[in-house]
Amino acid sequence: MQKSLSPNRVYVVRLVVVVGKEGSLLNEQPNASRDRSNPTTWVGVDPSQDYTRPPPLSRPRIVRAALRLVDEKGLPAMTMRALATELEVSPMALYNHVRDKDELVDLMFDLMLGEVDISVTEGDWLTRLRAVVRSYHRALAAHQQLARAYSGRVRIGPHGLSIMERAIGLLLEGGFSPPEASDAFFALFTYTAGFQLMGHVVPLRDSAAQDKAGYYPPLPPEQIPAITAVSPHLDGVHRPGRFDYGLDLLLAGLQTKLSAAGAATAAPQ
Repeated sequence: MQKSLSPNRVYVVRLVVVVGKEGSLLNEQPNASRDRSNPTTWVGVDPSQDYTRPPPLSRPRIVRAALRLVDEKGLPAMTMRALATELEVSPMALYNHVRDKDELVDLMFDLMLGEVDISVTEGDWLTRLRAVVRSYHRALAAHQQLARAYSGRVRIGPHGLSIMERAIGLLLEGGFSPPEASDAFFALFTYTAGFQLMGHVVPLRDSAAQDKAGYYPPLPPEQIPAITAVSPHLDGVHRPGRFDYGLDLLLAGLQTKLSAAGAATAAPQ
């Protein structure tokens, strides 16, 4: 039998608001089992049919949003608070999915490396290796702001390991010994990652006339004749075709080294 409320007593009503993992009220989440007559679930429209709402917060959504933010504004601007603002959630909501910014950076690196195509099967080992390295270069170039932080700290994730496995496997297939394959891999890796660390060379301008003063005005041309002769072509490492030129030199050197080692082994003792 239910007890009736006495008019002579003061009753305290405790309102409990339950917050979900994403930092938003649970009554704002789609839930068909809830009673729509309950005023705490009222949001004006059925959220399960409201396609203008962002998808639920998740680890993949956080990492992709963080990578977009870094692409647009650089890694220093990517704070947890800025990311939360971008996703329209509270900063604490992010920590339900990622441990801290360091872990988030690791996840972004691996997401970036997920864009590398390692599936090329046509051609010999050298052709396939070149395709992997060029795809690696394109992925870094597409996310240059993040790629420039790559040299500071590297925690290899599954996509990074897949690239390593593919590249080293091709070097072993080509005939390199395990120590040589490791050295060759790091030569290719450091060249490709380091390429993104170099800035653009901008010609100085005369402050009055605003005309180009050249790239190397501190010394007169007669003291730097070699530089002067090629100066029109010394406009930085990011000139179109420059990465491929360096990569081809590296691969040609590896092939020459491998051929020389094979010839030495085959030579009569």
